[in-house]
Amino acid sequence: MPETGPDLRIDRPAETVPQLVVRRVRQAILEGALLPGRRLTERELMELTGVSRTSIREAVLHLQTLGLVETSGGRGVRVAVLSSDDIRQVYEVRAALESEAASLFVQRATDSEVLELVKLTRPGKSDDDQLTAIYHFDELLMAGARNALLESTLAPLHARIHALRRLSLSTPGRREKSDQEYRDLVAAITDRAADRAAQLARVHVDAAKEAALAAIAKLEEERASGA
Repeated sequence: MPETGPDLRIDRPAETVPQLVVRRVRQAILEGALLPGRRLTERELMELTGVSRTSIREAVLHLQTLGLVETSGGRGVRVAVLSSDDIRQVYEVRAALESEAASLFVQRATDSEVLELVKLTRPGKSDDDQLTAIYHFDELLMAGARNALLESTLAPLHARIHALRRLSLSTPGRREKSDQEYRDLVAAITDRAADRAAQLARVHVDAAKEAALAAIAKLEEERASGA
């Protein structure tokens, strides 16, 4: 009987260290802990995360690919700041792709996935809970559409948009209007009405674009007056 050797197998973690850093930074941006324009150096990121410089550099490159951070003057990067032109372009592409995603979700999602969307649009959430629900809504919509190329194309757009949502939802009346738009969209999805869902998804994205543009205009005005 052959001698059994030592077990040297290594369990692979679900995420690499750089991937964990990307997820943590992305979550901090989503929660408003890292605001647009906030400068980040390698040293600060190493201190905040407790990981090596090599992992930080790899994570920063991925964050740049997602459009979440951008190079700033001197060393380091900053949380991305979208201009009005950036917002228009991002939301124009999002409107086209997300309306298609809504249509595909109607056609391909399971009943349990539809019920999950219903749960995510229930009223009574705090601002933080609402933002988290929107984040998961986007993820579930993409997964239920069953189109990997569409999902990979929309993912970096959603990453950039999430950084803006806290700001745009602060526009007076926008939170309530957005809640209703999501409920209308989910009603169409529940009815398995693909064309209506696509139309309502576009209506929502167009309204979100206007709110984001108004929020950015106000932010730029405040920055100019404080300069």
